[in-house]
Amino acid sequence: MWIESRFKRIVTVASLALISVSSCRDAPVPKPRGYHRIAIPEPAYQPYSHPCGPAFDVPHYAKIELVVQGQSKEDCWFNVSIPHLRAKVHCSYIPLQSESHLQGMMEDGHKMVFAHEAKATGIAAQRFDFPENNVSGLFYELSGPVATPLQFVATDSTNHFLRGSLYFLHVPNPDSIAPALEHVTKDVVHLIETLKWEAS
Repeated sequence: MWIESRFKRIVTVASLALISVSSCRDAPVPKPRGYHRIAIPEPAYQPYSHPCGPAFDVPHYAKIELVVQGQSKEDCWFNVSIPHLRAKVHCSYIPLQSESHLQGMMEDGHKMVFAHEAKATGIAAQRFDFPENNVSGLFYELSGPVATPLQFVATDSTNHFLRGSLYFLHVPNPDSIAPALEHVTKDVVHLIETLKWEAS
């Protein structure tokens, strides 16, 4: 009787051990989240002159989208669209009327950047100055799940003002857009470095 009882216990323990080992081996293991590989072409640029006056280089894979005029008939809105990355740089060109007008535009640009402060994990501002093209301004990089990770303002301080904001046409996930953002950042920097004012 006790032999039979002991035998049942051994079989039960062995069965439980076998089940626990096999279940550990077959347990699903979570895999890290993956993202689609983005095909990024080699950068090659071509000059573009906007009817309102600003001229700059754009990548060959970009398209310029002319948008309806801004608040006044002199204001010009346009997008530098990069379809394969689902990205657009929304640009506003505004002819300056006075020094106070410039100050107001700079303040508006600053407010538009810091409107994303609640979502941003960091905001870095960098000054740029290209005296040969009479261009200076500020370049902003916003980290975190923000709608617009890059913004800039450029001006000659007397007649011309250009503001740009980069948007991706999908949910802003910093991990998934990182390769595209790195690529588009180079394009935006190149735009700024080649910016000229053709309107008087």
